Amino acid sequence: MPKESTSKAKEGLDEDKLRRGKFLIYLSIVAFIIILAIISTFYVYTNPIQQCKNVIIYSNKVSCFSNLAYSTGNASICSYLSGSYAASCYQSVAYKLSNASICKYAISAYEPIGASCIEYFVNKTGNISLCNSLPYNDKQTCAFFGALNSQNLSACELAGPNMSLCFSSVSLSRAIYYKDIFYCYNVSASTNKTFISDIISYSKAKPNSTIMGISFSFIPAGYNITARDLCILSVAQELGNKSYCSMLNYSIMQSACYQLVSPVQPSSSKVNYTSLLQACSNAGSFANTCRTLVLISEAVSNKDVNICKTLNQTASWQCFTTLARTYKDVSYCGYITNATVNNACILSAKYNATS
Repeated sequence: MPKESTSKAKEGLDEDKLRRGKFLIYLSIVAFIIILAIISTFYVYTNPIQQCKNVIIYSNKVSCFSNLAYSTGNASICSYLSGSYAASCYQSVAYKLSNASICKYAISAYEPIGASCIEYFVNKTGNISLCNSLPYNDKQTCAFFGALNSQNLSACELAGPNMSLCFSSVSLSRAIYYKDIFYCYNVSASTNKTFISDIISYSKAKPNSTIMGISFSFIPAGYNITARDLCILSVAQELGNKSYCSMLNYSIMQSACYQLVSPVQPSSSKVNYTSLLQACSNAGSFANTCRTLVLISEAVSNKDVNICKTLNQTASWQCFTTLARTYKDVSYCGYITNATVNNACILSAKYNATS
């Protein structure tokens, strides 16, 4: 065979080999792309977070992330949301896990819901120090009502300018609850007596109290009754013990006390919520919070969802949740449109989370 022909044949084989090599490279690239597409598709359909990311309608996306965080107990998933949606998400996970530390993320996302989260755990555990994680004004409100709810006198130190009112209110509450007259000496004589009077009226609804309630109509003309007098009188009336009347400073008040105190009997009178609402105006910086709490109390007492509907969004959610928890009726949760808060409400109703 001529040398020239051999050379051409060899060149042809080399070109054929090169074409086959390029073709194999092309097939490898195509195969890699196909495999990558399959893996990506599998990842999208099996990764729940990615599924939520792919949801187009925002309200559905919120529900997706909120439900995923709640069902898995993974609070970090809430970070895919923002504002009140993120805060409600963190709150529901905190409630489910009974983990107050998660509330700090709710505070960062939306302070009112974060504050509600902290106050929930303060009331549940009696740990007033949790209030320290809140901004100044919210911390004072949290400490005041947390102290009153837990009857913790030392907690009043966090109540800021309302510390004296807090100390007197808690002392009064303890005096009535424990039926111990000596707590009355912790009640400042200068404490707003209208606010104190309504704490007394509210206390008669407590399980351990049979107090008959107090009206200013019995006060002798020209006598300015003090908050401490009201405390002594209420405990005397609570116990049906006329001997305590001698602890009042003036004979004219002692005479009035003897007339008012009678053997103890259960009270059938209802709480006057109109009077309580009026008294809230004397609660200083806590006036708005006081009104909200009174309205929620009235809504729960009367099973009246219409009262809840008059409150702002966060307070109304708290109102519906309190109704559901108190009566263990999840139907009240149906008024809550936010999926995360709704889930927390249902959990609270089913398991009575605050008990």
